[in-house]
Amino acid sequence: MNDVVACGAAGNCGSCKPTQTHPHGIGVPKLIERAGPKIPTSLKPLFCIPTLAHIEITYACMEDCIMCYNPSREKVSVRDKATVWEIVKRIAAARVPHTYLIGGEPTYGFTKEELEGYVEHLFEHGSSVTIVTNGQIRLKGMTRNLACYGVSIHGADAETHDSITRVRGSWQRAINTAQAYVDEGHDVRIIPVVMGRNHDHMYGIAELAWKMGAEALYYDVYEPGGIGEKNSSSLELHMQPSVEELRIAIGQILKAQDDFPFRGDVGFGTALPYCFDERLIARGMQANCGVGTWFSAITNTGEFRLCNQSRMSFGNVLQKPIPDIWLDPRVDTHFRALQWVDEPCASCPVLEDCGGGCKVDEGCESGEFCIDRLIRGLSPELKLKLEPSMLKRFHDLSYPEHYRTSYRSKFLAMTRMYVDRGDLFFKTRYQTVRVGEDEAAIIETILGASEVISERGLVEAFKGKVPEDTLRRFYSGLVWTGGLETIC
Repeated sequence: MNDVVACGAAGNCGSCKPTQTHPHGIGVPKLIERAGPKIPTSLKPLFCIPTLAHIEITYACMEDCIMCYNPSREKVSVRDKATVWEIVKRIAAARVPHTYLIGGEPTYGFTKEELEGYVEHLFEHGSSVTIVTNGQIRLKGMTRNLACYGVSIHGADAETHDSITRVRGSWQRAINTAQAYVDEGHDVRIIPVVMGRNHDHMYGIAELAWKMGAEALYYDVYEPGGIGEKNSSSLELHMQPSVEELRIAIGQILKAQDDFPFRGDVGFGTALPYCFDERLIARGMQANCGVGTWFSAITNTGEFRLCNQSRMSFGNVLQKPIPDIWLDPRVDTHFRALQWVDEPCASCPVLEDCGGGCKVDEGCESGEFCIDRLIRGLSPELKLKLEPSMLKRFHDLSYPEHYRTSYRSKFLAMTRMYVDRGDLFFKTRYQTVRVGEDEAAIIETILGASEVISERGLVEAFKGKVPEDTLRRFYSGLVWTGGLETIC
């Protein structure tokens, strides 16, 4: 990578100049060519913008987690809040439906008022915001326009969690903070990282989350990157789960899904190869992280990447509009065309949907963009039983005999900004859905009405325009995506 990406807000970055190496080792895209798909195929962006953007607003953190994917751990004073604010404004202007404020630790060095300002600005521009935190600092009385807190808990007991964060007392503080957020009425997701050393804690973590009243539970499977990459070779730290350990963890996660009926999901936040464990296919829990199709990650200097662990920047959001970066032809040639894929994924019939599991691993030969380490080098026969028809999506859009009445979610928003590109969509707290003009008209009627929405009233309002069966199924879809919450 001879070329170097400029950083900072239009050249105002104090730590580097356009002719120097980026401080976090981020460079221009590198074309990686391997066998490629046996049958021409490619990943496709779901929309003309990413529907989820992570902003790494800081690389400072009070913990010292062994598996941290950040490229560095900076001092809390090393941050440019003016640049972060500009990044927030660019995401808001692009109407990105969902934004995560992450780090490092976003509560470390940023005040509650500053974070609240980001949340409110993004909310006003149609983005639902999640703050991902280690729970060591509690933000009291945060705006209710925050969509969610994601709290990292990596063990079912203090000894395990604290050995991972390397800070004594961190488990209890995280538990107390998560509970406080639930008690305040916020949606809380618990986010553990599955490693070899804690693989048998997954059920226990779910039980903790259930007892505190958390909304959902999303497990991230450890992949080497950043600081964690440097620690991976330590046998004592026991970071990468073996195949057997990961299967044990999956068994516990499936049991937790059976035993604890969370309002939200119990699933994976990171990608897993669909062929790795047939239980996931049977449950409709195939996990795809959305890299390059709906997900993006942005550094605290504005560099736009397809994954938090990727070191390839496709542009800087402070210098180029987000839709232009997302649809840059280099994203297609360097990533979505899947030329970096080899067997056993190259001939897999569900490659276009799966994408090879986790796609960015600093431990692979190229440095990134390779099929998941879990299946790398295994027999192509691994995926012979997979067919696209097996990939179940359990979305029940049936409706009851009686007409329903629902509350409208404050996170329901309609975006017409990209209709000339064929993208007309609405978003809820956690979902983004493309619609046609009829559905858009229904959404806009709901947004213009009171918070209490009558299904019968909508049927009457659109009589002669939208068949009742179609409208009532669409109403069910709004309930399923969280745009409406049924009263009766």
